Amino acid sequence: MSALDKRIRWKLHIRGEDGVASVIGTIFALLVFLTLFSLIITTYIPAWEKANEQEFMTETLYRFSSVKSVNGIMNEGDQQFVALSLAPAKVPIFGKNVLGDLTLNPSGLSEASMTVTFADPDDLGGDPLEFSAGGSLEYGIFVNTYLNQRVSYEMGAVLTSQPDGGLIKVSPGLSYTTTGSGGDETYDIVINLNDLVGTQASRLGAGTFGVSLTVTDIKDFFVETDPADTTMTMVIDTSYPDAWMNWLDQRFVQTGVIGAGDMDVDGNRITLEFSDLDSISVKRTFTTISLE
Repeated sequence: MSALDKRIRWKLHIRGEDGVASVIGTIFALLVFLTLFSLIITTYIPAWEKANEQEFMTETLYRFSSVKSVNGIMNEGDQQFVALSLAPAKVPIFGKNVLGDLTLNPSGLSEASMTVTFADPDDLGGDPLEFSAGGSLEYGIFVNTYLNQRVSYEMGAVLTSQPDGGLIKVSPGLSYTTTGSGGDETYDIVINLNDLVGTQASRLGAGTFGVSLTVTDIKDFFVETDPADTTMTMVIDTSYPDAWMNWLDQRFVQTGVIGAGDMDVDGNRITLEFSDLDSISVKRTFTTISLE
């Protein structure tokens, strides 16, 4: 083999090695890129979405609390407006679209209602006095990574519900004061009933909508009773009995206002029997509510 042939083969050999090295380098660069891309998709993006969703659900709970607050402080004829967003901010490029559902079920068309019944001390033997209110505003969203939750405003309470149970976050307008001690306690009960009046409506999407509230009427009732003779029955119908039962148990049973046997749960209906009452105060607020 001539010297020229050897030089040509050597150059071809060098070029072949350079080509193989270039291909291997490209493959390794692609593998590094795919690894980083996969890490972003499987770790960073879900963490970003979860943070957005957690922040959004916290804000939604605050907005529902605002609906309760403004409804509780308005006078007859007052009007307020609360804005509600239906979906969290989307993660750019790789994020999934999420839709929220806002539903208004007014009194008479909602499963949520509260009815209070007791004898009129000024008309013993006559028909009992009965006060009732109902209606609900509910929000639901099926998120990507955070726990699927529903938020509801009903009967003056703001609650959340998820697969493992529900919890009242903002208490309804049920309170009491105690007189006496040592087993001779009597109670003054205060009940705020919120009747949501309007037309059934819903909004589905990812935009921002508004809840319009107008107080059309407020009725107050107060009666002093004989603790030995007066009992009061409270019936609560709700789609979230576990949340209400937990709150009522802590509020009235564990504090001794009523006995454990005085609260009965039958499906979505909770019935409480109160006795030893010095007085009963009922405030019933009628609010026209609509989705804008």
